[in-house]
Amino acid sequence: MFVTECKTEFLGHQIAARNSWGPAFSLKMLTGENRLYIDGKVVDTNTDTFAVSRTPIMRGAIDEGGKIHIVEVYARSGLFRIKLRIHIDGEKVAGEDF
Repeated sequence: MFVTECKTEFLGHQIAARNSWGPAFSLKMLTGENRLYIDGKVVDTNTDTFAVSRTPIMRGAIDEGGKIHIVEVYARSGLFRIKLRIHIDGEKVAGEDF
């Protein structure tokens, strides 16, 4: 399995996006899983094998005293790896440019 991870902290909250993929023993040939963690809890998952960066592949939210902050994860599939990016309230806060 190959693993890519992107982490950040926002207002004291730990946020991590994790992608793992590898060969599958099925007709799909490749298997993959994406997980979005906020404060150690999985808040969203995605099992798409390939990703294009135009739409978020996962979403979550942080409630900070009644103000809701939207967390979005974007991904882009490369030839041999996945690039991840975390946005909060529409602004990039961590990850690679693509």
